Amino acid sequence: MAAPDSSVNYILDIFNSQHPRLQFTIEVEGDRSNFLDVIVIRDNETIEFDWYHKPTFSGRYLNFWSQHPVSQKIGTVAGLVDRVVLLSNPKFHFSNFVFIIEVLLGNDYPLDFIFENINNRLKSVIMASNRKDVVRENSVDVVQPSWFTFPFVRGITEKFNRLKSDHMRVSFYSINTLRKFIRVQKDPLSRNKRSNVVYKISCKNCDASYVGQTCRQLKTRITEHKNHIRWNTSTRNVITEHRLQEGHEFDWDNVAILDEEPHYRKRLTSEMIFIRKQTHGLNMQTDMEGLPKAYLPIIGRL
Repeated sequence: MAAPDSSVNYILDIFNSQHPRLQFTIEVEGDRSNFLDVIVIRDNETIEFDWYHKPTFSGRYLNFWSQHPVSQKIGTVAGLVDRVVLLSNPKFHFSNFVFIIEVLLGNDYPLDFIFENINNRLKSVIMASNRKDVVRENSVDVVQPSWFTFPFVRGITEKFNRLKSDHMRVSFYSINTLRKFIRVQKDPLSRNKRSNVVYKISCKNCDASYVGQTCRQLKTRITEHKNHIRWNTSTRNVITEHRLQEGHEFDWDNVAILDEEPHYRKRLTSEMIFIRKQTHGLNMQTDMEGLPKAYLPIIGRL
């Protein structure tokens, strides 16, 4: 914030007077000031930037011997190179490159691996800059490739690299994450407030059931099912038809959540699997048209 020197303390007092539990501190700018990951340096009438590290910086990055694909370790080196290039003035590049080499050595990266990927990344940055200029001059649209993601298992997943082409890219993700060991201390949502779920509604009077999926809160979708019988609409609804034709009622208070999946395509696949597993399902045949036939023998065994 820019303010006259005589008004700095007055402005700070105004901020701190708003609430006793909200108290602010102030750092008066000198020749340099830290802002996010950047040191802003005032040199006479020019402004320069350097890469800033907090005093609590531990130097910990993805260890070279961890169970992750090599592409992610290359990405770690590339990310550090990008920070040097993008966050600091060229006059600071040498010291910053020395810094990242020391950090990577501290995370067990071999020296030849470090230098090879630093050089490769610098070449990519230069080529990308030149390519943008060429595209801008020639107004050529760049076709974005499709991406396929697989869980990483060393010795197996790497074989999928043969699928790479100009229009297709392959990426991996680790199945070992901290979420398995660190629990987020949040109160669990009640069943009706959960979203991105596959659910099952059972009939109270027979073994009929209906499986569906929704990205919204479950209570919103259940309310729609319950109220559809009162709507003046020609849209076919299998739950409403069952209620009208058989005179049965559904167990709205005990709707089962079968799966919770934020990814839309995965949630649809999960829905089709659970539809197939029903004993007396009310779902229409079109609800399972997207289920690959390869799943059917597996579902039959389950």
